Amino acid sequence: MARVRPSIRPTETYTEPNFLRVHTAAAASGDARVATIEHLAYSAADGKDRAGWRCQTIVDGEVMSKDDALFIARNYAQQNDIPVIYECHSE
Repeated sequence: MARVRPSIRPTETYTEPNFLRVHTAAAASGDARVATIEHLAYSAADGKDRAGWRCQTIVDGEVMSKDDALFIARNYAQQNDIPVIYECHSE
């Protein structure tokens, strides 16, 4: 099961090469929240491809609660052998 690391800061350096990033923020309309879940993975240079980060968006700006976003992230991480989930929640 993936480890959840709470409260990342925008300036934080990621130490894991393969993780999910869960971000929720207050929606424009009342109590609702908007969630974005991304899978980030770092690949080292292998002779034909350059080193770099790859980002795949799993959920993009969907209205849901923090708990629902983390539920989706945990299940996705488990199914895809992703070891860490970073979470960030804005007001």
